[in-house]
Amino acid sequence: MRTLILWALLVPSLAGMPAKIELTCVDDNATGYGTFQSHNQKVLANANGIFMTHVRTRNEAYTAQQWRLSRSTDAGKTFTTVHAATHATHPPAIETDEDGNVYLVRSDLTTGDAFLHVFRAEDDYRKERVTPIPGSAAQKFSLLYDRGRKQLYYASYNRFDVIGLDGKVIRSLQLFRNGKNAEMQYPHLSLDPSGTLHFAWTSVPFGKMTYRSIHVVRSPDGGATWQNADGSPLAPPIVADDSGPAVRANLDDELGASNWLSSFRARGGKGHFLYMSTLNPPRQHYVRYDLKTGKRELDITPKFKGEAIELLGLDGFFAASEPTLYCVGHTIDGRIGCLASGDNGTTWRDHAVSEKVEHLYAVGGCREVTRDGFVIGSFTTASNTDGRGVSKVYFLRIPTAPR
Repeated sequence: MRTLILWALLVPSLAGMPAKIELTCVDDNATGYGTFQSHNQKVLANANGIFMTHVRTRNEAYTAQQWRLSRSTDAGKTFTTVHAATHATHPPAIETDEDGNVYLVRSDLTTGDAFLHVFRAEDDYRKERVTPIPGSAAQKFSLLYDRGRKQLYYASYNRFDVIGLDGKVIRSLQLFRNGKNAEMQYPHLSLDPSGTLHFAWTSVPFGKMTYRSIHVVRSPDGGATWQNADGSPLAPPIVADDSGPAVRANLDDELGASNWLSSFRARGGKGHFLYMSTLNPPRQHYVRYDLKTGKRELDITPKFKGEAIELLGLDGFFAASEPTLYCVGHTIDGRIGCLASGDNGTTWRDHAVSEKVEHLYAVGGCREVTRDGFVIGSFTTASNTDGRGVSKVYFLRIPTAPR
């Protein structure tokens, strides 16, 4: 594997030069759906290294996809395979705890169940413990670790599960039901400092490859009860589209276009949304809601940019460390760009940019900045539109130190 150092693009109008982005090719012979989108976490770091997941190969029916858990102990310069297996799943979502254990969830669409794999730090991740999450298989799913309650949350478009660190399912429920116009897909999970769990998603019209509406709900007690964004109670199963009660992030005149939630983050008393609407011309949105009132208070659109770096695309992710929020995604000229905000999203500045990357797809990343000060993520260079054929999977690393 080769590490490519992509030097920042020098923009004469900037007061300083954006940070450098480091890219490592983790797999040069993968499927085009290797990192399959930005709604869940497939890259993380703990005291024992950097871990990431991706899918290497698939069959036509999506019933035999070879996935890998990889590890780097040299800050992302090289990766080795920790575990590889073949199942009917998109790339697994991963989490870690304060002891450095790695939790991985993948689906099996042939059985209808999902599975939790636990790789323990004490045996250097050589063994795995696998436990089932019955009836929770899905193509789109997400995983989140709750450090305060010492439990995991697994979300899919048909079930919401609370799982103990021993692998036992504590609670499982049908959180959503279909609305008049669309069904729930692409879950996003985020915890705020108070321990409130926020669950955002995109609704998908029946039988269509477009995306209709973007919503968020919350749970103050680890998934036992649910509320709207303004604190009013909601009784599951919650209507999943714009015909239901859940707060909607996208605008009325966008409902006929395609609107896909790239990333959601609860931070600093605010809910941060990143999405693009495919109107003509397209609108890129950074939207901020107040988490106490559920009110929309900021919408940067139709362009989302710093001094010169402008983001526009169907994927991307937020990462955070105090006092800065970072947003990583596509630039309008085919690069990876990173914007930074020191005032919780009110204003944004250029932070980092890469050289052009051909066929950039599914840029996603870790929710938190690493201990040594890097935003980390992954993406695929998918030169084919159906996810077949040869593509490459990359790891990305962006320094957060001021330029």
